[in-house]
Amino acid sequence: MSIRSWIESARTRLDVTAGLVDGILTALTLASGKMLAGSEHPGVAFAFRVGAATSLTTLFVFFVAHYAEMRADIHRAERELNLMAHGKLVTGALGWRAMQESFGGASVAAICGLLGAMVPLLLCHFLRSPRWLGLAITVALLGLLGAVLAKSFHGTIVVWAAALMAGGIALTWIGLQLDIAG
Repeated sequence: MSIRSWIESARTRLDVTAGLVDGILTALTLASGKMLAGSEHPGVAFAFRVGAATSLTTLFVFFVAHYAEMRADIHRAERELNLMAHGKLVTGALGWRAMQESFGGASVAAICGLLGAMVPLLLCHFLRSPRWLGLAITVALLGLLGAVLAKSFHGTIVVWAAALMAGGIALTWIGLQLDIAG
């Protein structure tokens, strides 16, 4: 598989997009209080801790989701082939391959989740004044991600960009109300 086909793959697009969006939104929810109103700016170590937590949960959730989907596909194939013994395909090489592919996809999502969570926090760390600048750039990055995503499947760019930006703003507001890490 070429790099271009890997990038254009729907499954890879899901892993990358969901990982990035999940990471960014998790950081905005958990740390927007610290980013805007906290007594100190989030540091690099804090950004890595939030990113690592996001990455681990993303790895687990995406592995379970991918593996469950692949197992269901294998089970469906067994029924279509009218195999008498159910579960034989899953316990063999096909099941092992499904587990490997699930872990690969989950790893891509987890790495993107780590990066997505660290970017807003590092922006706020390095762009100290005004305090809201890092958050504004993060919301703009969500809009850019929405535009790129819409372009990849011929969606309406403005709608997708606005939707992701609105989600970022909403979760920033929720994060400010919760003030988890502030």
